[in-house]
Amino acid sequence: MLAAQGQLQIMYSPELVHGLTSRAVVGRFTAEAALTQLLADSGLTWQMVGPSTLLLQRMEASTENVDAAKIKGGARAAKTLGTMTISGSLIDNPRIQTATPVYTLTAEVINARGFNSVAEALQYCIFATGSVQGPQHFAAFTQGAQTVNIGNLGPSLTLILMDGKPLAEFGMLYDGSYSFTNLSNIPLSLVDHIDIMPAGASSIYGSQAVAAVINIVTKQRMDGGQLSVQSGGYTAGGGASQRISAAYGHTFNALSILASIEFNSASPIWGYQRALTASTWSNPNGLATPSLQSAIVDYGSAASYTGQAKGFITPPSGCAGSLYGATTQLSTYNTSPGIYGQYCGSRYADGYATLSNRIRSIGGSFKLQYRVNEDLWLYADAMMSWQRQSWYAGAPLWASTYLPSRLIEDADTGNILVFERTFAPEEEPGGVVGQMSRQQDLLYQLDLGANGQFGASNWIWDIYYLRSGDRTTLIRNDLMTAPINAFFQRMFGPPVGIDPSTGLLTYHPDYAAFFRSITPAQFASFTQDIGEFSQTWINDTRATISNAEWFELPGGNAGFAALVERGGEAWYAPVDPLFSSGAVYLHTVDGGGGQRAHSAAAFEFNAPVWRQVTLDLSGRYDYYSPQAAASNHKFTYKLGIEYRPTDSLLLRGNYTTVFKAPDLPSIYLGPSAGFASVTDLYLCTVTHTSNCGTNATQVVPVTLLGSRKLQPLSAKTWTAGLVWSPNDSLSFGLDYFHIDAQDEIASQDPNLLVQEESQCLLGQRDPNSLACQVLTNPTNGQVQRASPDGRGEITGVTSYDANLAHETTESVVANVTWGFPLPRVGKFAMHFDYNDILKHDYQQSPGQPVVNLLDDPTLNVDFKSVVEGSMSWTSLDDRWSSTLYGRRLGSSPDYASISGLGYPGSAHLTPWITFNWSLTFTPASPLKFSLVIKNIANKGPPRDPTFTAFPYFNFDNYNDYGREIMLQMDLKLTSHPG
Repeated sequence: MLAAQGQLQIMYSPELVHGLTSRAVVGRFTAEAALTQLLADSGLTWQMVGPSTLLLQRMEASTENVDAAKIKGGARAAKTLGTMTISGSLIDNPRIQTATPVYTLTAEVINARGFNSVAEALQYCIFATGSVQGPQHFAAFTQGAQTVNIGNLGPSLTLILMDGKPLAEFGMLYDGSYSFTNLSNIPLSLVDHIDIMPAGASSIYGSQAVAAVINIVTKQRMDGGQLSVQSGGYTAGGGASQRISAAYGHTFNALSILASIEFNSASPIWGYQRALTASTWSNPNGLATPSLQSAIVDYGSAASYTGQAKGFITPPSGCAGSLYGATTQLSTYNTSPGIYGQYCGSRYADGYATLSNRIRSIGGSFKLQYRVNEDLWLYADAMMSWQRQSWYAGAPLWASTYLPSRLIEDADTGNILVFERTFAPEEEPGGVVGQMSRQQDLLYQLDLGANGQFGASNWIWDIYYLRSGDRTTLIRNDLMTAPINAFFQRMFGPPVGIDPSTGLLTYHPDYAAFFRSITPAQFASFTQDIGEFSQTWINDTRATISNAEWFELPGGNAGFAALVERGGEAWYAPVDPLFSSGAVYLHTVDGGGGQRAHSAAAFEFNAPVWRQVTLDLSGRYDYYSPQAAASNHKFTYKLGIEYRPTDSLLLRGNYTTVFKAPDLPSIYLGPSAGFASVTDLYLCTVTHTSNCGTNATQVVPVTLLGSRKLQPLSAKTWTAGLVWSPNDSLSFGLDYFHIDAQDEIASQDPNLLVQEESQCLLGQRDPNSLACQVLTNPTNGQVQRASPDGRGEITGVTSYDANLAHETTESVVANVTWGFPLPRVGKFAMHFDYNDILKHDYQQSPGQPVVNLLDDPTLNVDFKSVVEGSMSWTSLDDRWSSTLYGRRLGSSPDYASISGLGYPGSAHLTPWITFNWSLTFTPASPLKFSLVIKNIANKGPPRDPTFTAFPYFNFDNYNDYGREIMLQMDLKLTSHPG
């Protein structure tokens, strides 16, 4: 079984193992760790005799006899101290099993499947069914970061650790709302393996361990050096990448060191480098309507004005044909029949945006372990990574609707006009490359600690201090409000009067001047480099004691562990006054800052009460004390059980309570601006307007604020599963996960606030109640209206974060592994995973209806199911190996479905199936060459005939990168004894 799963050949003499049995090892381990557990107390050990070949042999008789004498004499058994990372348990022993399923991605599997970043490896894991924003999400708040969405619960409910220790979160907010961990700045070459523990684990790890815990375990020891060089690119162009990594480790008597470094570089992929995103010819409506470069939209005269555009003012002197690669031309808006006139447009304008970012990074780590004596080790770890990313989100836009007067009236014709203008690469200093947003991010994790053993007992202790932080700077060349408005207002000339029928200022605009191209110097006159800055940090001091052999039970030794910790965390994102004052054109940022103290205590007890039954109980108490905000605390626990009715069958299950403390931005977020569509039922009623849903709907400014009264999210999870291994070459696994989260933090719905405010004003609720006064107060109510008495048109809504939402998910994950040899051909191993979301219900706030997100594409576009699988082959001499990896993403809603399933033409897209292939050749033991082809069939996103907006596919679910080919060389150097 182990040989099949680990793709190993295990050699031994039959008489060596005659009559020996071992307890089943359940969980995800490296092959070496699993074999060590299987051989425990057997008198056997193992030795590597080839890259994937192990030889079983007896321990030296003298060593075996000495160990036996120590045990019989009551002396302590030897312990392996130093650093050790155990995922899912506090007990410092890899032989301790819990009922929590742990899924592992080793560095070898990551490389064989063709993943070239930590983010990609996790986004392709079987649990990553939810969509995420990333480099393709144009003008997103975090276009320079990547994360993972486990179980469709969002990035914020997954806890990400490195070597079991906290990792600082990214300072800029996902979707402008909440914190998350940025995976794009973690060097891949540092990774030994990644453990994924789905469902709750707060009783071990504390806050945020709701959807999953991901533990990125780095390489701890090395004897010698290693050099790796990788280069690749896409067959369709762009995205050329290079990675060079080196590491060296050695043990000098009592001192062990490991140092590693990685350089990474990648070119961007531009929209114009892919057929789907190069031009409007890809628009599935077949019209290929040119995108706007400059236009004067005509809304007709005051007498005919309805708020709907009637046509365009045709450029009197034509268009600036040199723009967008000489593709700008007079264009007709053929999307809407009856629209008259022409504008200047280009079918290729939208292609000037990046689909993937330009990346330059350098990162590394240094690990030191020193054995003071048999009972004491000292250790220190440092990881640091600096990364610069650049991207271009598309051409900036100026429109006269954002002038104080909003609308322009031609004094000669009386027509009401709107002027709109984008800026082409030829008009920008340095072109689009010179205008790319530039983000620099520094991520670090440092710890200093010691561990040891209490005298002759089996009690092991560990204590460390940790500091982790993230510092991010983002610089954009933004349009500045006053200069750009003044630049274009000069084309209107001075106002010549006021139209008494409209109240609008009238002008004699210079139409021809508006359609002329501008120079880079003119563009520079109304733009400015503006920076955004954020930083986060975590301090943590933790002390742990554990005993894997506390006392003996009928099924084996009971284990126990306990910890105490104390620390703090902070988030600061100061806002440049240029943003808050409105000096930056149509651009706002999220800001705020604060910090809090944190303390916790936890325990775990593992009890093999019978040979077939093991119980695992853990509990944890966390206390948070934020500055100038409500403190909160939580006790969580877990009860797990493993039952082995036979040696080949394991049944497991656990019940867990979990929580997530309010993240710091939810508490300290300052005013953040946005817009929302609301229905004003009050004015609709008092004005006797018909069809309120249509005629009383308006877009209003919304101010978003954190809340200092927030309490933790609480959730209950339970899992049940089995692992069946009928023989040594075949294994089946099946797990069910249920998560029920309450008091989830969400922003108040502006439309719901307006509905409740309308009920207060109409007397349907007590207008003097506190709940109504909070909404209707003319001075500081959450819904503000134009008239002094607070009963005019809505002018703004204030929305706070609050403990509102209730969310429930159910899912099932299955896997099968089969390994077999073929004579004269080699060794084969196959592995398949399947994940299906069975249920996903969401209630936005108490009293609101419960929505089935699996059936409502207007609120959820995540995948319901994911299937992945791999087939690997290794030659008999271990010199050749190959892996074919495939992934199937289930169907997702099409673009039309965002309006509901009844919308004409709405449907689900076909599943997206892609394959990666790798081939490795080892000509000599220290040297290895690899070829990887990702997306072999060069498959693009599923065709969506209803996605009539650029980029014509759901960029949060799919990518259009295409086929990538990578070559890699690895060289290992043996260390000399020191």
